[in-house]
Amino acid sequence: MDGIHNNNEQDNKLGISMSDGSDVFAPKPGSEVYLDSLTNSGEDVKDLNKIKAKSMTAADKKVISILAALNAIVVVVIGIYLGLNGGGDEYESIKENMNFDAEKDYFNVSRVFDGELSMYLNGVEFPDSIQNYFKPLYSANTDTVGWIKIPETSIDFPVLKAEDNAFYERKNFYGGYDRRGSIFMDYRNTVGMGRDSLSKNTIVYGHHLTQDECVFADVEKYLDPDYYALHPVITMNTLYDDYEWKVFACYITNADEKDDNGYVFYYWYPFFSDGNTMNFVNETLSRSWFINPSIDFKPTDKFLTLSTCTYIMNEGGRYVDARCVLVARLVRAGESDEVDVSQVYENTNKRLPRIWFDVFGGTNNYAGGPFWDAFA
Repeated sequence: MDGIHNNNEQDNKLGISMSDGSDVFAPKPGSEVYLDSLTNSGEDVKDLNKIKAKSMTAADKKVISILAALNAIVVVVIGIYLGLNGGGDEYESIKENMNFDAEKDYFNVSRVFDGELSMYLNGVEFPDSIQNYFKPLYSANTDTVGWIKIPETSIDFPVLKAEDNAFYERKNFYGGYDRRGSIFMDYRNTVGMGRDSLSKNTIVYGHHLTQDECVFADVEKYLDPDYYALHPVITMNTLYDDYEWKVFACYITNADEKDDNGYVFYYWYPFFSDGNTMNFVNETLSRSWFINPSIDFKPTDKFLTLSTCTYIMNEGGRYVDARCVLVARLVRAGESDEVDVSQVYENTNKRLPRIWFDVFGGTNNYAGGPFWDAFA
């Protein structure tokens, strides 16, 4: 199978078995995988500098009273708190102000064009064939490309797309500072009319903040097979079409190549070929913490990848730059969006980066194993 590169001279077949009895992946020589890197905008540094600029200096403290100093500190703390929290829950504000909900039966053209929302629609040139219910969102921010929702989870957000993968890391829907950032699509992805316009792999990013249960915090919960069984379908609609996606994998991976012997699984590549699709699926399933044999795959399938940070390996003061990744397959035309979860089981031989074993111990059954060549 093209697309698999073995960094071990031994031709060992590693991984779990598929429902048809074939191995998850088999090694085959190929080219080295290209390791892309996500842009870091430096917004955090800028914001910290702004906060420092507001702090009192030693000279100030010498010329004012203790009472005034305490009062100033209180003001600064409140200002920092509001700044870090974006001044409130922007996402809830968006949904309330736009009368927007990801439940299809709530979408109503007359509601979209009522007087309350008309101020958002003036002077905006809409793309051809945009769905009416997206017009208020698009008129408020033309970077809007869709909405993502997983029922009965905290994931229920507009999806934005900028010219790079840094712009919305620390900005809310309206462009103001928010430590939680926004949910945004990889700048390389395409969104147009019809499923043929979708990239092979649509990647959506969101922060995972330990302080609150918001943004993509619920992605990591999918490491539990029981949680997956309750939430196996993602709704990710675009400006032009509504789509359902069947979740089939969730895994932990390193973001720094030094943490897995020079290898990073390039899961955020949007353009791999149909001929390389099964290799992508095999690598993904080998890493997943659960397996659902009822979901099948075809070379022409398209995928949705949700990427967020994970701190699961931050033990003993160690910081590991790692990601928790949730992957789903687009429901095909004419296919039911129902998912049979009765066959789901825990993957007890999942592939993990070397750093996992450095932290928790144990034996790495995939040491020296094959890796996916995104460009095959």
